Amino acid sequence: MSAFYTILVDLIFITLHLLLLIFNYQVAHKKAFQPAVLFSLVWFAILVMHFVFRFSILNELFPLSVQANAIFFIGALSFSLGSFIVSVNAQKNPQNLSSSVGSSPDVSIGIVLRIIYLVIILVGLPFYVQIAYKLVLASKIDDFFVGLRSELTYGEENFGILKYFLTFSFVVFGINLHAYFKDKNRLNFIIMISGLIISLVYSVFATGRSFYLMVLLIFAGISYLHNKKFSLKKVIWVLMFFLIFFMAVGIQYGKGGNKEDSIKENLQPSVELTAVYLVASLSALDYETSVNSNRTDNGSNTLRFFVLIAQQLNIFSDKKATELIQPFVYVSYPTNVYTYFSPYIRDFGKLYAWGMLFIFGALQSWLYHKAVTKKGLRETLYFSFLLYPLIMSFFMDLYFTIMSTWVQVFVFVEATIIINKMLKKQIAIN
Repeated sequence: MSAFYTILVDLIFITLHLLLLIFNYQVAHKKAFQPAVLFSLVWFAILVMHFVFRFSILNELFPLSVQANAIFFIGALSFSLGSFIVSVNAQKNPQNLSSSVGSSPDVSIGIVLRIIYLVIILVGLPFYVQIAYKLVLASKIDDFFVGLRSELTYGEENFGILKYFLTFSFVVFGINLHAYFKDKNRLNFIIMISGLIISLVYSVFATGRSFYLMVLLIFAGISYLHNKKFSLKKVIWVLMFFLIFFMAVGIQYGKGGNKEDSIKENLQPSVELTAVYLVASLSALDYETSVNSNRTDNGSNTLRFFVLIAQQLNIFSDKKATELIQPFVYVSYPTNVYTYFSPYIRDFGKLYAWGMLFIFGALQSWLYHKAVTKKGLRETLYFSFLLYPLIMSFFMDLYFTIMSTWVQVFVFVEATIIINKMLKKQIAIN
């Protein structure tokens, strides 16, 4: 395949993604956080970066084939189609959103419960840190964060039941941010900032840099729905800062630099590794589909959560759950992430991957329209949390493969609403 041909193919598909983005933006009445707009924007931006980086930062990166480009574009079309159908119905029948099953008046979480939640995650933090130190010892690596990340990624030890505190801290932050935008008083601000700091500390010891993105997207989603001073330009600036922060934290974790080197010495490897994080997954998916074109895993990847539950219940023992951490592949640069599409294609093929994107597009757009219509706590939190797998679709699948996280979020949110109602009834009786 000649260089001119690959460039031409890339430019054609980049143009198609741009046209899809413009179409979605117009259909969504220029609402940047409408899911189809965000999804097409993410994929357009990542494909542009893949093209640019291939001639600059990562000049040995494998080019994308026609097949890979087609997979990505049809995926964006599928997500957009699911979103489009829901959005058209929402615009024609807006009453369905406010009167649908499960709708309820906006929930205001009481100050007492929010303080109790804050105390719980604060009390859990020292135990979380204590286990982190034990994990470092188990890794037998002197550098604290390098050892901690190594053990959590490749070792046999983890945080155990305390790992749920990480997800719970995100929910607590979201609840308090929602409460602050509803009533911007000093106490709500202090509680919200305290929750933010605690959730960031949990993220530090969890060592996954994408957890910081989770916090950022929760903030962005809730701000978009409830902050009258919301500005897309500010979000873009925050994202630019996040990339710098991403590289700095990577150095602390031994990724893309060395703490003992100067900023100048760390700049080149940090920038290169960040570029690899952003675009190498696309080439990895291309390589994987070309090598394993006939592979079928029969649901062991995307249905991993349900396989694990079945094993715990001794329903069957012969089917083993796949590992979340995938093996490295070299696309002139090492990577072990293969975009959203990989586990779905490995399980049941491309049609399955595109079909699920259609469903996710419809689901996220339904939540989006409910959130902008009702602005309730439940809808706001679910919409904001699901920005995370949407934005990270270029990197890996975070819809089904971390289903346990979404179950935790659902349980924490719904339990909070129930407990809040019970407390209010008790107060009213007294």
